Amino acid sequence: MTRANAVLATFALLGAAVVPAAAGAEPASHPAALITPTGVPVAVLEPGEGGHWVMTPCGNRALVFGGEPLLRVDVVLDPGHGGPVDTGAVAPTGLSEKEINLKVAQATARMLESNGVSTVLTRTGDYATPLRVRSNLADTLDATLMVSIHHNAPLQARSTLPGTEIFHESGSSESKRLAGLLYERIFTSLSTFVVDWVAPPDAGVMAVLNSRGVDAYGMIRLPETTSVLLELGYISNPAEAEFFDRPVYAHVAAAAITEAVVDYLETDKEGSGFVEARVFNPQPGVGRARCVETPLVGAPTGDA
Repeated sequence: MTRANAVLATFALLGAAVVPAAAGAEPASHPAALITPTGVPVAVLEPGEGGHWVMTPCGNRALVFGGEPLLRVDVVLDPGHGGPVDTGAVAPTGLSEKEINLKVAQATARMLESNGVSTVLTRTGDYATPLRVRSNLADTLDATLMVSIHHNAPLQARSTLPGTEIFHESGSSESKRLAGLLYERIFTSLSTFVVDWVAPPDAGVMAVLNSRGVDAYGMIRLPETTSVLLELGYISNPAEAEFFDRPVYAHVAAAAITEAVVDYLETDKEGSGFVEARVFNPQPGVGRARCVETPLVGAPTGDA
């Protein structure tokens, strides 16, 4: 399937109306995506009169004027969850997963850009966007890789070392290599801190399959782009939640992710931490029915 057809297929799945170009027609010249005037990254569908028709964060169709055009990027970072409904896990301290995911993604984007690696986030504020829209953005931008950033729950057994888990696409050697490099850098960096960690007995780098035998997580299963999902630690653990809320944490996590991505792009290293696959059936993400659109023009979108 071509990337143009992937956009159309995604819209069909989301219930939006798209009319494909006539057979033999020349493809329209337009950017792959935009950063809208409010800082929201959106995939471009086609030119509009004075602007661009785009796929909104909720998977709808909207005409946007202005913004920063994007042709492609090296890396897409996906801060998991977002919005009032999909907060992700919430720590006993009150820290929400959607908040710390975004902080780590923003810090990572700054570091990657300073290393000459072009980067886009799937969300830049506290708003929801379905998994298919997130994955479509990476594919539309022809990204080399996508990293979905999360913090885990529920509580696990006490551990002397972090319970970092990196999930990769089953059957993809590139996704597995990226996951191994991320684990090596993140686990090593977090292990230097004295924290009352928790961890499951099989923590490490793995494929996670659902009961049907396919990749369980949509952010790994849906994109054509090489993708992995990070669970950096356990926000359900009060000690870790306090650590995650310290300013140093986002910097340390971002530096480790950046180093691993550069390793992936510039070397043929394999990484480490590989364990057997796990079977798990996650809850579905937020769908269009519960998704509330964020402004694409007007007042800027605030952080989570």
